[in-house]
Amino acid sequence: MNPHPAPLDPQLHTWLELGEAQRLLLDSYPGVALGLDLEGRIRWINPAGAKHLGYGREELSGRALAGSLVPMDELALRASQLTRELGEPVGADAGVFSAQLRQGVLFDEYSWMLRHKNGASHATRLGTATLRDHQGQVTGLMLIEQLASPDEEPSLRLVHHDNLTGLPRQQVLTDRAEMAIQRSVRQHTAVAFMLIEIAGFDALCEEHGHSVGNDLLRATASRLHFELRKTDTAVRLGRGQFAAMLVDLHEGDEARGIALKIQQGLSAKVNVGVAILPLNIRIGLSWFPAHGDQLLPLLQAAEAALADPQQDTREGGVACAPLPTAVSP
Repeated sequence: MNPHPAPLDPQLHTWLELGEAQRLLLDSYPGVALGLDLEGRIRWINPAGAKHLGYGREELSGRALAGSLVPMDELALRASQLTRELGEPVGADAGVFSAQLRQGVLFDEYSWMLRHKNGASHATRLGTATLRDHQGQVTGLMLIEQLASPDEEPSLRLVHHDNLTGLPRQQVLTDRAEMAIQRSVRQHTAVAFMLIEIAGFDALCEEHGHSVGNDLLRATASRLHFELRKTDTAVRLGRGQFAAMLVDLHEGDEARGIALKIQQGLSAKVNVGVAILPLNIRIGLSWFPAHGDQLLPLLQAAEAALADPQQDTREGGVACAPLPTAVSP
């Protein structure tokens, strides 16, 4: 991060350098709260945040946020998104947390996957604001976890979301697919389903270790979440497999182009610390109403497309389920 950031209007940014009163308040905060210096190093974390992430408070002091609590692939995805949104290059480093603030945004908020000490992922939404001294000079950043509203049941997320990737489990897709198909019938639209697999995932785990396999899964989940629209759904199935549902399509064949774009986005090399590994992502594609009217047969059609040896030469790693043959009267 640039140690001399562009000045921000101190009248618009009311965060001051942490004093004793602020520290006492944040010490009692039940979510994650982090203080960063201008180089993106962790200078402070509240007790609840350290416990959530499996660390002692002093263990994180002085560590770079990038690459420790926030995986580099997460930063790269956010940097790419901000570069497009802001029209200027944003580096894949801790500068992504202050990029919006430099544009005059008072409080930036974004969903992140924080890395637990044991390697698991902690899915959360962090709000970011500037820390200033009493002369209005920027001294760092404060990142605060945005907690669920009181009427939400936290245990439901633990039950229905995968601990490693933060993505929903298949039950969530089952529930949403039923509603999406019903809506599709009323609106005369199509719903597409993708079965996504990391080809050779087991071999990668055997060669590089299961911790690297976990990094590959987290990176793929983050990329998939980034590539999909907010109305779409992605879930973790198990091992190296994911599934996704694309809704509100004009026709089923529209999904081919979308699936190819997603496959290309997921197939970029992944930096797992010990190595930069290529990914071979394969996608099986089916859609309602052509291939079924329930989730199970639709996913089975996508799986059969992947397993079809005649589709080994398919372009871009996307295999489409064949359209049913019309029966002559």
